[in-house]
Amino acid sequence: MNNGFRIDSETNRRHTLKQTKQAALNTLQKYEVDWSSIHFIQISEHVTFRIVTDGGVQLLLRIHPECKPREETISELEWLAALKLKGLILPEAISNREGDFVTNAATSDGQQCHATLLRWIEGERLKREELSEEAIRKMGTMMANLHEASADFKPSVGFKRPSWGRQSFQQDWEHLQLYHSNFISEEAFELYTKAFIKVFDHIGTFVSHERNYGMIHADLHKDNVIFRDSEPYPIDFGRCGFGYHLYDIAQSIMGLHPPQRALFIEGYERIRNMDDDAIPKLESFFIMAIIEAYSFHAENQLESEGLIEEQPYAQAILRAYMNGEPFLFKSLEVS
Repeated sequence: MNNGFRIDSETNRRHTLKQTKQAALNTLQKYEVDWSSIHFIQISEHVTFRIVTDGGVQLLLRIHPECKPREETISELEWLAALKLKGLILPEAISNREGDFVTNAATSDGQQCHATLLRWIEGERLKREELSEEAIRKMGTMMANLHEASADFKPSVGFKRPSWGRQSFQQDWEHLQLYHSNFISEEAFELYTKAFIKVFDHIGTFVSHERNYGMIHADLHKDNVIFRDSEPYPIDFGRCGFGYHLYDIAQSIMGLHPPQRALFIEGYERIRNMDDDAIPKLESFFIMAIIEAYSFHAENQLESEGLIEEQPYAQAILRAYMNGEPFLFKSLEVS
């Protein structure tokens, strides 16, 4: 669910942008950065700005909401630092004048928040239609490398990141129940209810171990992948936490066409072999990811029209799942 800045209406969105812009300007004064311009990127769970220095270097400034625990942001940066020690190219935090990587900030109306400044990963986002078969395989390989690099990660005392599993799924489901009428009919929601129960029961049977569970990105869809010189690099680790690797994969392939999903898995298995029962588990995590996404956007009336348009396809996937029909790698008929 969206528990960050308020963006559920155009009025709230404009107010949030106005307040966080001022917080961004105040925050930059706490860094040894000679900047020449600031560019708004987007509002989601945090508000992001692209900073350009006098020397032309690009940086990423994130304003985190008051409800986001500071410890979680510190822990995110700890994991990124551990991954960089493994040789991975990732966003890197920049310390402020006091030597801290997380900076206290406040909006112009007094709302307390905190901020982080990261080095920009150069490259470009590719649209789904622009992704070559090899590019998608490389995305799968990139995720496998993240999982491999995290296998021996030892969090420090006080490390705090969310866990993505039955408890978080239950919370997202309860939130969707409250707001589903914005874009899902009561009749259609009956199918969602049955699918939720099936997923919830299924993932409750999974047994975690170091080869299938650990720290994951949890939001590595195509828009959080930057390509440079035909190589993919992950960005936006703001949702990272503990979870099953298959859940991580499901989040990544949800926005791909069915044939592209197969290519992603093919690339993943260049580095890590998947278990024989992986696909049924991946299907359940795929449905979980769909329900989570709708729960996150459910309150935002600005997105209701688009969510309504998606429902025929979502219903087709849910029906296939409930009927025990494979759906990940084949196109479905939408009624």
